[in-house]
Amino acid sequence: MHEAQGVVAALCAPSLSKLTTTTSHSRSNSISMLHASHAPPKHPKWSLQGMTALVTGGTRGIGHAIVEELVGFGARVHTCARNEAELNKCLIQWNDSGFDVTGSVCDVSVPHQREQLMESACSQFQGKLNILINNVGTNIRKPMTELTPAELSTLIDTNLGSTFHICQLAYPLLKASGLASVVFISSVSGFVSLKSMSVQGATKGAINQLTRNLACEWAKDNIRSNAVAPWYIKTSMVEQVIIIFLFIL
Repeated sequence: MHEAQGVVAALCAPSLSKLTTTTSHSRSNSISMLHASHAPPKHPKWSLQGMTALVTGGTRGIGHAIVEELVGFGARVHTCARNEAELNKCLIQWNDSGFDVTGSVCDVSVPHQREQLMESACSQFQGKLNILINNVGTNIRKPMTELTPAELSTLIDTNLGSTFHICQLAYPLLKASGLASVVFISSVSGFVSLKSMSVQGATKGAINQLTRNLACEWAKDNIRSNAVAPWYIKTSMVEQVIIIFLFIL
């Protein structure tokens, strides 16, 4: 988990030159530095001070860690979750810790809720967004031949469709900021075959290609596009899978 969110925060650095400076040390040292604590580093080599960020699915797992990493480097963050009680609990904890985080209840698989989320972010950040973290994703673990049409639609709409639409909605805000970064949370499954993850892997592969295309298409607007592809990480979504995997070993 530490490596994933540390890389994400680094990709949001205001310039590539600063990013190069930060990651010039050994990989393990730079990652431990990035997540030494939730408090901002005493002598940061780069900062996100004054930057605004939208993180989808920020109350659990990788998204939760990313929110805390970004605010630790000075960014103002808006996030979302489907569960209102869970969102409010996180917001209270973050605000009690002095973190500048706001949030919206949103199921990103629902188009009109995505639009409402972007309206909230636009209002919070006065029409400008520096950082967009497309974090939300899901999986239905079944052999390909057993997936129903409804399950296929769920995977495609949640993992790829929502990400694509959120990028469309965020584009005017990203462009208006004058300096922006989009980070997609992809997966190793987008590159290699993993058991019962054919469709999930296909959506992540599509996200990888979307990342490449946007990196070229939006470069003229000073918007960078990158993807992070973690391996299995102990989150609520995959915890049982990891337990079963370790048991088999």
